[in-house]
Amino acid sequence: MKEALLQRRYTEDIFSAFRDKNVIKVLTGIRRCGKSYLLRLFREKLLQEGIPDEHIIFIDFEDFENSRYTDMHVLYDFIKSTSDKLDNKRLYLLFDEIQEVVGWEKIVNSLYSSSIIDCDIYLTGSNAKLLSSELATYISGRYVLIPIFPLSYREFLEFSGQEDSSTTFIDFMRYGGFPGLRTIYGEENSIRSYIDGIYSTVLLKDVIARNKIRDMAILEKIILYLCDNLGNIFSAKRVADFMRSAGRAVSVETVYNDLQFLQDALFCYKVPRYDIKGKKLLETMEKYYIADQGIRFKLLGFKDTGINGILENIVFIELLRRGYQVYIGKIKEYEIDFIAEKNGEKEYFQVCYLLTNQDVVEREYRPLQQINDNFPKTILSMDELPASNTDGILRLNLRQWLLKT
Repeated sequence: MKEALLQRRYTEDIFSAFRDKNVIKVLTGIRRCGKSYLLRLFREKLLQEGIPDEHIIFIDFEDFENSRYTDMHVLYDFIKSTSDKLDNKRLYLLFDEIQEVVGWEKIVNSLYSSSIIDCDIYLTGSNAKLLSSELATYISGRYVLIPIFPLSYREFLEFSGQEDSSTTFIDFMRYGGFPGLRTIYGEENSIRSYIDGIYSTVLLKDVIARNKIRDMAILEKIILYLCDNLGNIFSAKRVADFMRSAGRAVSVETVYNDLQFLQDALFCYKVPRYDIKGKKLLETMEKYYIADQGIRFKLLGFKDTGINGILENIVFIELLRRGYQVYIGKIKEYEIDFIAEKNGEKEYFQVCYLLTNQDVVEREYRPLQQINDNFPKTILSMDELPASNTDGILRLNLRQWLLKT
């Protein structure tokens, strides 16, 4: 029975912006975030618009049935013979997990430059290092990176068939937005098992095997620390000192190397600090956020003490999803949770769970009050109150903000 495909909200934007454009489209994101699903949606869209099925080549290179195509010569011969049969009319090449093809960058470059094979190329990959350094070397200026993230809160509601409520948002905070969860919502043991499978695959295939890491225990300790400190300043020295006190000698360099490997696998994101007054990036006191809060749930469970960090993580990923470049802000002795920049415009955000008393209100408003420019300033919280505007600082319900687009 053919599965009905639910539309992801930015599918049409990506499709209309890049279809038939003379660039290679590269979709990147952590494993199981929905890259393959988007390729399938693209295929359905092409068919709906009258493109014959034989003009679309969709290959999942992690599927054993397609293992022969991981040889670039076999893959090229297949594409060439298909093109010849169709009198060299346009082909749409949808290649999932392209990094499984040895020498993939050579065949992609050859197809892009070919004068005899007319094709529109879409690739997915789960490793940022592979799909940046390699592409920059072989096809510089010929590709566009399209970041893909797990489901937004709005998509989470659509995929799970639920209505917005405080209860469903707690589910989103717990389980995250990996699209594959949509068939098992409400089954916590199954959800844990599914996320555990993603976690294990990312670690074993995209981090440990790819980077030849020998001490998996140290890597997992770093991940636990990362997930338990969302929204806090990251200190590699503190991690190294903690592990030494537990009898595991590890250097600060090792901690940073493992963090880089996790970033390359799109497991987490490093967020640099920006000095608003000095107008410069700072080299220390960065923060890290993970690709999906469901990973934290799998590792640590769901605890009230971690809600602020989880909310920050959700807002950070949502800002990336909306196309912003994101920084941590510093002004005088105060910290701004996020500076979001796009097309030369900025927005400032403070994120908190609840504005429970006057001390908390002052703590959240004061940093934004130090900023003298006219860019929007917003406080996002879970308070069930009407939106308000105080001295140009907008306070919004975080759930409603997530549902705005």
